[in-house]
Amino acid sequence: MSDISRDDIEATLAVRQERGTEMEPALIDAMAAKIEATVRRRHEAEVAERKRSEVAATSGQGARIAIAIVSLVMGIPMTAIAGAMGGLAGIVVVWVGIVMVNMVFAMRRPPQK
Repeated sequence: MSDISRDDIEATLAVRQERGTEMEPALIDAMAAKIEATVRRRHEAEVAERKRSEVAATSGQGARIAIAIVSLVMGIPMTAIAGAMGGLAGIVVVWVGIVMVNMVFAMRRPPQK
């Protein structure tokens, strides 16, 4: 069923003029049913779109948390190795790399479903 158009309303008014007021309750009921169906369909479409958006927004949360945890766990030995071999410069390079990996992964768009 498509949305109610101006032609539908004009046709309903034309029938009312031709048939008189005895048809008015039936015409009003028919038009109200069409309006209710249109509003219901639009509402359901908006709810479905909102749900798709919420799913897309939360779909990558588990992977982001996993990357953050693995980064911290791996950062400890990498910091020790970099500190022993390269001093402060090595530690800075390691942590800049860890931060960059996390930032790139966090800014990645989740797949659309």
